[in-house]
Amino acid sequence: MNEIVLLIIVALTLFLIYGLQKILNKQGLYYALTILSLIGYIFSFKITTILRMNVNLGIVAVIAMYSCLYLILMKYDNKDIKKIYKITLYSNIILGIFIIIMNYYIPSLTEIISVNIKGTFEHNYKILILYPFIVTLGEYIINKIYGYVTLVQNNIFLTVIVSYIISAVCYIVLFYVLGYIGIMPFRDSLFLGVTTYIIGIVITMINIAFIYLLTRKKVKK
Repeated sequence: MNEIVLLIIVALTLFLIYGLQKILNKQGLYYALTILSLIGYIFSFKITTILRMNVNLGIVAVIAMYSCLYLILMKYDNKDIKKIYKITLYSNIILGIFIIIMNYYIPSLTEIISVNIKGTFEHNYKILILYPFIVTLGEYIINKIYGYVTLVQNNIFLTVIVSYIISAVCYIVLFYVLGYIGIMPFRDSLFLGVTTYIIGIVITMINIAFIYLLTRKKVKK
């Protein structure tokens, strides 16, 4: 059942990218990137089981967000890449501040639910702090790798795969190891990162096919 839900979420993230890009072109990709980044922030607190492996659900939205970045780089240019960094970083920091405010606001009518939410964010405050910076770092790494690889060979599959391998390793080391210190044993957090990485490869391949379909036709700037 979790596998079906995961595929539905992947499909919804791709539909979001396609719909906003179809309506607003380049600006739509900016909106989709920002929305997916924020969704990934919320999902990063959720661990689910996929094929008997523990997986951080945030990886789905993060990979989709990076797919938006690929589309921007491939269809347009990277002159606005610093703007993308700022949009991602600032929007996630603002969301984090709202989460912190919500974390300490407990309405009387839904006290039990609010206490559970409060506990979730209190015990995972490292994730709350790390996510905005790690995701922005991932965007920076992808932009640099994209530039280096396309100089050697302009191959979308090679570029995305190499970018995913390197950026995902950084994501695992920084996010899962540092983010879960004190929450779970080091071995378990590392294993969570590895299993999420494996599932992320499958999601990345789905996104590569999606990117290929969207880049077959030249889009007007």
